[in-house]
Amino acid sequence: MTWRAGPQEGSTKGIIRSPYDQEARTGKKRETTWLGYKVHLTETCGLPDDGAHPHLIVQVQTTVAPIQDIDMTTSIQAGLAKAHLIPDEQIVDTGYVNADLLVSSQAHGMKLLGPTMPDTSWQAKAGKGFDVGSFSIDWVRGQATCPQGHTSARLSQAGERMEMVFATATCADCPVRRDCTRSVTTGRVLHLRPQGAHEALQARRQEQETSAFRQAYQARAGIEGTISQAVRAQGLRRSRYDGLQKTQIQHVATAVAINLVRIDAMLTSTPRGKTRQSHFMRLALHPIWYTQGVA
Repeated sequence: MTWRAGPQEGSTKGIIRSPYDQEARTGKKRETTWLGYKVHLTETCGLPDDGAHPHLIVQVQTTVAPIQDIDMTTSIQAGLAKAHLIPDEQIVDTGYVNADLLVSSQAHGMKLLGPTMPDTSWQAKAGKGFDVGSFSIDWVRGQATCPQGHTSARLSQAGERMEMVFATATCADCPVRRDCTRSVTTGRVLHLRPQGAHEALQARRQEQETSAFRQAYQARAGIEGTISQAVRAQGLRRSRYDGLQKTQIQHVATAVAINLVRIDAMLTSTPRGKTRQSHFMRLALHPIWYTQGVA
């Protein structure tokens, strides 16, 4: 006899963990593990932060816990489009961004603003200029040119993915071969996305290193305050009901409550709360220097 974790519904839907709520699933994000659901909140953030324009939650989507954030970007955008709430920019964290979504977001007339995952290839980590972004791509001819000026010899394509392969003889005689490829039998092989996705990804990786991008992205910090308000003041992390549908209703009601609190604060000119600082942090930000003579 062997123990099993529980009935399996599917690789993306997880395992049933509770006999009381058969829709609840186990989720994990970095070091945090929980049983239940996940909520995605969208709020306004482009209005002046002067107290007369409260940031309001305009969309709430609830999923089972194992659903990844990246799988929800398209659904969130479709919901905004259906409600005629398409923004000029949708500011999200890295979990909601990939190359294809950077392109597809433009179909909704919005810019998906968020940092992408860095290139994890060993060439990129070495920082010597031989990652995919360092190659010049001629999409018409189907050729790539490396930083040393050599062109690829062969193109193969399967579906939307393509490979540009450099000749073995070309790479064998290259003085910087060890910084470009570790293969001893073939030349460098580039694995590429479709042109639009490739160019969008490379452009974002360069853009996110600029001060202008970092300044624009700071607007997203407000959503962390919204999450804190929902968790600490409204008990968002504790589901009062069983089942995905009822939990979604609770999440929507919580968002409505937050909006009412913010509208009331605007009407009564109640200032927004400030981030709490520890005594040590206040001392670090406002140092006091003493000068004392010793005889």
